[in-house]
Amino acid sequence: MNMYPNVDIDKKGWPLQSLLFGHRIQPSQTKYEYLIEFLQVAIAEKQGGSKDNPTFSSKEMFPVVEAPDGNFRYLPQLGIGLKRFIFLPKSKIDGKAKVDEEAYRLFVKELEQHMTGGNAIKKKNSITIIQNLLNGFSAVNQSRSWFDQNVLPICPEVILPEGMGIKKWRQDLNFSHDDPDVDGKFDYHKYTYMCRGGEVYYLHLLNALVQNPEYKDEIEKRLNEMISSFPQFSYLCNFVKSTWEEYYTASKQVPPVIKELGAIPLSFSQRNLYTLEELRNFLSSKAHPFEKMETLANGIILQLMRMMYLAASTPTESNCWVIDVNCSGFENIEAKKNAIASFKHNEEVISTYLYQGLNEHREILSKDKDDQTLIKDAANDSYRLFRKLGKMIGVIIPITGKGMRFTLSEDIIKFLVLAIIPPKKMITLDAFVDSLYTHFGMVIGPEQYKKEMLRGSVSEVGDFSFLESNMEAFAQKLKDCGFLRDLSDATSIVENPYEWEEVNE
Repeated sequence: MNMYPNVDIDKKGWPLQSLLFGHRIQPSQTKYEYLIEFLQVAIAEKQGGSKDNPTFSSKEMFPVVEAPDGNFRYLPQLGIGLKRFIFLPKSKIDGKAKVDEEAYRLFVKELEQHMTGGNAIKKKNSITIIQNLLNGFSAVNQSRSWFDQNVLPICPEVILPEGMGIKKWRQDLNFSHDDPDVDGKFDYHKYTYMCRGGEVYYLHLLNALVQNPEYKDEIEKRLNEMISSFPQFSYLCNFVKSTWEEYYTASKQVPPVIKELGAIPLSFSQRNLYTLEELRNFLSSKAHPFEKMETLANGIILQLMRMMYLAASTPTESNCWVIDVNCSGFENIEAKKNAIASFKHNEEVISTYLYQGLNEHREILSKDKDDQTLIKDAANDSYRLFRKLGKMIGVIIPITGKGMRFTLSEDIIKFLVLAIIPPKKMITLDAFVDSLYTHFGMVIGPEQYKKEMLRGSVSEVGDFSFLESNMEAFAQKLKDCGFLRDLSDATSIVENPYEWEEVNE
């Protein structure tokens, strides 16, 4: 198995799915956590060489010169005091250790002392407002402990790693200003919800940029611009962080967390140039930052799904996804039937790949598990994960029940338009549909279906009317989303209506 980086990473004991699809992608990670974890790696300091004697240290998002092979570690900013402040009051009771409750109580008092103007009640209210404001951007609306939660990347200060508060580590701790364990005694290598899927995407981008460095500066600037769109949030977070670090005098004694990057299949590089073009176009579109984050989270998942499938497919294997556009008023039973068949074939390709991988990597796989268990675990983190991710972003329907098939939600259509078409540019509907086929293997209209027929990868049909109806449905969806215009000569134009996003030099 050829992987990136092509370095001597000890893969013995890695699960089969990590060897085949990157280390690692798991079901418990939400779409926002893919985005947050990716950005967390991007903004972190990177080091190469040994831990004791690093060969380089860089704060570049993508150090393509210093680490052309991707063989390095990253040191995320921790910010556990900020996370405690934001999430502890409203978190699960069983996730609150006494040391953290005490740290929170004393810190709030300290914050009140740092507030200027107003009486005690107004100061308390101001702190509550700051808390509620930041908490309102929580990325995960699930019942989790305070240390398991994350804020959407509204500013760099809240892009933080997962640090698990292990009960046996914290139950006997008492708060002390000079005890580094108050903030240091968390497990940053548990990967419970931040499962390294964002790391996989980061490695994919790094590999792409090493091969195509002309994209580097623009993508770095635009990513920085996106996460720095709200300086007001940075001000509030820095106020909280600096006050805590001043109060908690042991903050500088908390050891840094050093996280090792894994590896991804070299087959992911099939998407390198497509991903860079898509990301550059998308980030260049002047959408509202919240809208941009939401759409990019969906887009990252879509790109990862495509890479997973390309890793499993072979040069002679079909890599197409037949799409049932499924637009109200344009339903077509033949489009549905062919999309269902395409989805079944997709799962068969991935399943076959698992068994091939089992035979290829048997020597380095865990000896504590039999073949059946290894395949079951790999299936949960591959084609079953593929299903979950697809349903999460609206490219696989239905959510429950039979007849699973590929489709396109309005959210995904928005990403596709902004990723394929540069801002304020337009192309014909036929050209756009053909670009979706080129970039993602999506078969929507007759022309793309005919190409797959020649390859023998879809069923032979003589009547293409169902695909013409599929095109009409797609045109209607694009129009409903505000991306399609009908010209006077009956030609349909797909347009990215957003202005160019200016970036600060």
